[in-house]
Amino acid sequence: MKQSSQEIQKLRAKAQSAIDRTSQLQQVLAQIEATLSRKENQKVTEKTAKI
Repeated sequence: MKQSSQEIQKLRAKAQSAIDRTSQLQQVLAQIEATLSRKENQKVTEKTAKI
């Protein structure tokens, strides 16, 4: 019984680690998307100012 409890704890730790990595990845992707959006908006603003 103790062995299965330890195995469950290991699996929980692995699952939490995977969740943490997923969360970090989502944050990085959101930052990239925000940066690209700002650059695109800046280009549009510059083109609009030239007209």
